[in-house]
Amino acid sequence: MNSAKPTGKKHMDITALENQIKLGKEPKPVLVFSGPEEFLKERMTQKMVKSLIPAEDQGENFLRFDCNSKDASQVESNLYSFCFNTSPRIFLLNSFSNLNAAPRKDFLKTISQNGIPMNTILIFSVSDAKTSAEITGAFKQQSEKIDFWRPFDNQLPGWVKKEAGELGGKINNDAAELLLELTGSSLAVLFQELNKLIIAAAGKVVGVDQVRASVRYLNQDGIFDFLNNFGNRRSKEALRALEIMINSGEAPQKIWFMLCRQLRDFRLLHDLNADRPDLYSEAIEILRSYGRIAEKTDFKANQEKKSLTGRLQKIAETFPPYLAEVVAIGNSAKSRNLYMAMNFNRSELVKAWPLLIKTDLLLKSGVPDATTALQTFTLRFLSGDFKSA
Repeated sequence: MNSAKPTGKKHMDITALENQIKLGKEPKPVLVFSGPEEFLKERMTQKMVKSLIPAEDQGENFLRFDCNSKDASQVESNLYSFCFNTSPRIFLLNSFSNLNAAPRKDFLKTISQNGIPMNTILIFSVSDAKTSAEITGAFKQQSEKIDFWRPFDNQLPGWVKKEAGELGGKINNDAAELLLELTGSSLAVLFQELNKLIIAAAGKVVGVDQVRASVRYLNQDGIFDFLNNFGNRRSKEALRALEIMINSGEAPQKIWFMLCRQLRDFRLLHDLNADRPDLYSEAIEILRSYGRIAEKTDFKANQEKKSLTGRLQKIAETFPPYLAEVVAIGNSAKSRNLYMAMNFNRSELVKAWPLLIKTDLLLKSGVPDATTALQTFTLRFLSGDFKSA
């Protein structure tokens, strides 16, 4: 279900692709999964694998690559390797936008020139329009681009009911509304809870009582919700999310790594703007504008977000290559988080850095109570208490 209408060249939408694979028809050999909603990309991939590849061949014929850690040669060697069955093969290339420009273009040139083996589908998961254009430009008529955006709020109950049907069950309207209320903003968490409810219902319609009895989530319980609350300076919600994650078995060191990466991007953006305002001042203003509508999901807000991220991508294209990559303001996935840097000022981040370094040393040295160290950092940082850091 697309929440935003594509502009320019008309692309296949999610519904059209779903209908195609439900009929067992193979799509074009190159699919570009664009847009910001990563869970929907993963869900579509799962549907394709289930529909197109027999269960006994899925282990061999579905290959997943993370382009942050796998080089192009590994993809190529698997792509042209011999397969012992005749079922379709699906290659998922995650985070393709994160490859540096030169190896990315070399890879596309090599594959497009050598050709894609028969019965093979390449799925490129990308986060920016520039990379999408590179892929569709390399493969031309062999490719199709699909945008994945979160459904509007008023579309979510319908999405829940549709997914319930895909899972082989049913959920009534009131139950779908309550499930949305309890699970918060993450589609991945929402789908996970829906799947458990459908299994437990054993063919019966899921109602409000089942949702209320089974779903324990009370919003903001995942790492990305924690980072969102931290970035938006919501201390109470951030600490609560932190407690829920740790009580659920999440390692404090993993949470710390994600938080440090976010804060590093925030400070780097402010430092670059202080050093090169001629390059970054316009981007900063765009991020401020994004921040004012970041929590809205209506049609107008989604269209404005697309416009703002498009402007950021155009600005990034004018940057020297290193500066374009180091903060990646042209990456739409990044821009959805970078706007939160505007909730902090550079002076504050500089003052906070000794506290960050001290906490980092504590966590890496095996401090007995890592949870308390992380909670203390969160509270002190968001309250501006940097004394004797």
